[in-house]
Amino acid sequence: MSIESITAEIKDLLKDITVVTEETERDDSVRENIDLFENPLDPNLLAYCFDIILGFDVRYRIFEKVNYIIDFSYKGTFATVGHFKMSYDLSIDKRYKAELISIFKKVRALLEALFMLIGEKALADNEFSMKNETPDYFNKLAFYEKKIENLQQKATIIQAKCRGKYDITKDEHGCTHIRQKGSDYLRTLHKEIIYDIEAYIDTFFAALEHVLTLLYPFVCNVEPQKSYYKGYIRNTKWDWMTKIQSIFGSEMPVTVVNELRRIKEIYRNHNAHGGFSREMMAYVQIPGFGRLPMFVGKEYLKGFINGKKDYISYDLYEDAKDVFSKFWEALDNKFQIPMMFVRSGLAIPIHTERYTENIDTPESAQWEIDRMLFDIDNQLNMDW
Repeated sequence: MSIESITAEIKDLLKDITVVTEETERDDSVRENIDLFENPLDPNLLAYCFDIILGFDVRYRIFEKVNYIIDFSYKGTFATVGHFKMSYDLSIDKRYKAELISIFKKVRALLEALFMLIGEKALADNEFSMKNETPDYFNKLAFYEKKIENLQQKATIIQAKCRGKYDITKDEHGCTHIRQKGSDYLRTLHKEIIYDIEAYIDTFFAALEHVLTLLYPFVCNVEPQKSYYKGYIRNTKWDWMTKIQSIFGSEMPVTVVNELRRIKEIYRNHNAHGGFSREMMAYVQIPGFGRLPMFVGKEYLKGFINGKKDYISYDLYEDAKDVFSKFWEALDNKFQIPMMFVRSGLAIPIHTERYTENIDTPESAQWEIDRMLFDIDNQLNMDW
């Protein structure tokens, strides 16, 4: 199937829908409504059919709280559809109600196929924009930082209050047990801190890949004949380190890159791959010695366990937070204007010059961002 053949098939299904003329029969007493829940086509899809497929002269936002009203003829009888702030109804001769619903169901399936073909072509031609979730990622990171630090502060206060205090209990066998007061609660609190740090690290590397994927078209020219979707986004070899090298070259501080690699290899991958990654501990049977726990990694964890660790702690969190902050700071300093667009949450086109043309200062960039966000908010506003 092609875009042209599907469009022709939809047009053929809708062939009995025509412009109202003097010969169109009109009897309001025999018409019934097809409401939002009965109509297979939502207001936008139906408007697309009238406007683009059938060539009707559809006007939008014609009155306050009225998006459109389209009068049409179906098999020579008057019908009308209106999309309002609080309603969406199509009124048609009751003889044709079920028939039109059935046709719309077929049209909906064809529209989905049509849009998929249009979408595939857009992806191949780099005529698409990428969903920008950067503000959400940074909100998540801030959420975890606040939560982790609050929990750690809470644990420190409880530890101080319980120091030197013990609970003495006896079990059913009469044995006496002495335990530090609050130890069960502190253990639970410690686990929650560790789980949140794991989520924090995982979120950072997700944010890193997301931001770099959005930033790349601003910084590096995407070859016109190469699909950004197929050649980059879907390319499994275009990993986070390759993204950094492509965008920064050798300008990203080596200490930051090395620390990111260490945190990812040892801590993030351990959690992401179920404990079995390139840096892992294995119980190795040493002939004549016995079974020995050893790190068998490729780089960071090798050999004896002495002085090495692959578990998460609050100290690791503080180190990671510092490295992560330096990474974002490096991005913001080197790519100030592109990062302003990335941080804005605006969908990012592959042809980024649509945003940055005639933008040469942070002030002009912020003005353009505010203007676009205002336009989007206005489009989403239901008080037409």
